[in-house]
Amino acid sequence: MRDGGHGGDPAEGERYSRSVRLPGFGLGSQGRLATSRVLVVGAGGLGAPVIQYLAASGVGTLGIVDDDAVDLSNLQRQVLFRPDQLGFPKARAAADWVRAANPDVTVVAHPFRLGERTVDLLDDYDLVVDGSDSFDTCYLVADAAAVRGLPVVWGSVNRWDGQFSVFWDDAPDGRAVDYRDLHPAPPASGWDESCADVGVLGPLCGTVGTGMASEAVKLLTGLGEPLLGRVVTVDALGGTWRESRLARAPHRAEARATVNAARRASSSSESESSTSGAEGATDGVTPTGRRVGPDVDAERLAGLLEARAAGDTAFTLLDVREVDEHDFAHIPGDVLAAGYGTRTRQRPDLDPAQPVVVYCARGPRARAAADLLAGDGFEVSVLHGGMLGWQLAQGAPALGS
Repeated sequence: MRDGGHGGDPAEGERYSRSVRLPGFGLGSQGRLATSRVLVVGAGGLGAPVIQYLAASGVGTLGIVDDDAVDLSNLQRQVLFRPDQLGFPKARAAADWVRAANPDVTVVAHPFRLGERTVDLLDDYDLVVDGSDSFDTCYLVADAAAVRGLPVVWGSVNRWDGQFSVFWDDAPDGRAVDYRDLHPAPPASGWDESCADVGVLGPLCGTVGTGMASEAVKLLTGLGEPLLGRVVTVDALGGTWRESRLARAPHRAEARATVNAARRASSSSESESSTSGAEGATDGVTPTGRRVGPDVDAERLAGLLEARAAGDTAFTLLDVREVDEHDFAHIPGDVLAAGYGTRTRQRPDLDPAQPVVVYCARGPRARAAADLLAGDGFEVSVLHGGMLGWQLAQGAPALGS
């Protein structure tokens, strides 16, 4: 929460009081929501309840991407829209709803189709909620999220049935799974019919969409057990819910491990920020000849922190998130360099003789900072999975504050 979210603003404290009173939730979890950035793909039947509940829950920034316009047939299930908005871009109409419903939330409308040319949009977010109605978009989101280490909350509805789950290619403890594990290839002809072809029960969209919103809140706060490796199927006509297990096939696990190892080893050459300080560098080498080292995972960082506490090693742990993100949750013993690498090139004075491990919420900002540090001659690595990966690997919703 911003400016008094810990009780300084009575109205804001009252707004979120029912969440804060939940056992294990408290002000810390509400604060994590307030500093999170979520991209909702699709503002239709599923996106509408997701947007409503994430906005009401106090998510800090909501991005909404949709290239469609409001149609009369949408109003049966897409509860964000009104008859007087027919023909208006859905992304903008949904953003207007959020602004009116909760001024605490920063909302960004992206009124275009998510495609190969626009998928870099994911770089600005910590979590993706995929409520799209296209197999092509689902595969695009899955692959782009996998490259960036982003979790994806996914859902689908058709006729009387709906499904939702959580995918995360970078999940710790061998739990990696993504959309391609559920659908290795598009289903055969006849299974890809749209709602316009076969219809859909309106309230079913609300049932599945609110389930997706709950999963998003759990992931953002680190509470509960996400639907990772599990798919929930809702049969609205029969009034039943069932759960199916989903695991990565061995051949996919081996292939992904190879891809991830190569990606992490060459992280500087794959920096996702245009503000990199490595102008003129080739093959991931900065002008000083220094490379950004392989990523450090949460287990390795925990070992380094223990060794540093015992006086057996020395290194700098650098947090490049914003001040409010750091205040709500950070790794003890870090140094804050808010916005370094993306918003500013200014950083604290660091000992060039000490290696640096950089982290942000999930990785992209840290990689941009790592490029600048390597360009200055530092030995530098990135915390793989960022703060989100650290929290989940530690089995706790947050550390240090």
